[in-house]
Amino acid sequence: MNITVIGCGNAGLIHAAKMIEKGFKAGLLKTSNITNEDVFSLIKSEGGYNVKDETNGGNRFWVKPEFITKDVKLAVEFADIIFITTTSLQHENVAKLIAPYVKDGQLIVIVPGYMGSLIFKRYIKKDVLYSEWETTAYNGRIMDSLYVRITFYNPRNAISVLPIKESDKVLGILSQLFENTKYLRRNILESAFHNPNMIVHTIGMLFSASRIEYSKGEFWMYREAFTKSVVKVINAFDIQKNRILNRFGCESLDYFEAAKWRNEEDLSIDAMTVFESFAESSNKGPTMLNHRYLLEDVPMGLCLFSSIGKVIGEDTSIADSIITLASSLLEKDFRKEGRTIQYLLGKEDIEEKDIICVIEEGKLS
Repeated sequence: MNITVIGCGNAGLIHAAKMIEKGFKAGLLKTSNITNEDVFSLIKSEGGYNVKDETNGGNRFWVKPEFITKDVKLAVEFADIIFITTTSLQHENVAKLIAPYVKDGQLIVIVPGYMGSLIFKRYIKKDVLYSEWETTAYNGRIMDSLYVRITFYNPRNAISVLPIKESDKVLGILSQLFENTKYLRRNILESAFHNPNMIVHTIGMLFSASRIEYSKGEFWMYREAFTKSVVKVINAFDIQKNRILNRFGCESLDYFEAAKWRNEEDLSIDAMTVFESFAESSNKGPTMLNHRYLLEDVPMGLCLFSSIGKVIGEDTSIADSIITLASSLLEKDFRKEGRTIQYLLGKEDIEEKDIICVIEEGKLS
């Protein structure tokens, strides 16, 4: 299998490295000139980059991708699998760029998804399969221009597939790339709602806004933000989230239990103990409110969640409150610019059956 990884940020470089380490041919495509331009230029001139994998005994190795490029045609036509690791804010731009070169039979993996496959389907008219992930298989960050540090992996990584009838086929492919990727969510809606960032990024930042601004770079969100009172808000959000999931045939799963399932080998450990351990090992930040934790996860996650809840008549008051307050904090209209089910389906008059059909088959009823 040939893989093109779109995105040269933390997730792109880390997942490309792990696939190349396993012997797969993978290349890197950068589709913007906005972020990580210095890193891209240097690794392109050097032909690769160094990795320290702390999930594997601190193993160090040099990664040499098949290509490091901005040539969209070359990168897309090379691939059996197109692995998209840009922010979900870039999904439409990426879809437009790659659409002319996508071929029948390719698999497009979107990390994170937030039901973005429906955007790609709008522009791509080929016979392709989609997989959406709720989070990454590995975590870490770019430490300097030629050094990537992998710090954490999820023992269990669940994916969804569109159309769902191809789920076993796609899971069989992706489990070869990442051994922890052998679990299925029911559909792309379930993957979207189990994206942990939609909950902890938004709630954590909203309740810590003054602390973030006052601390001037000395804020540790996972260690500081989630006090007992803030955890109550997460639990209340879970109740509303699970009611919507149940309407679409998905089982209830609370945030902290989902986090334990992803993050911990030993499922007998208490979920809050797992979360606290993860918090202690987490990185510092964010350092400002104008950060992707709000800029991405409010419009792409919470606005989508709220719009689906309203179609089916379920309470989304906590998400609605966060959207309103985050909009005020950043002087933005997240409702106006956010991803909604109406936008994804391309029409305003939507019924529950329309959503069911599109998340199972990828098309309207």
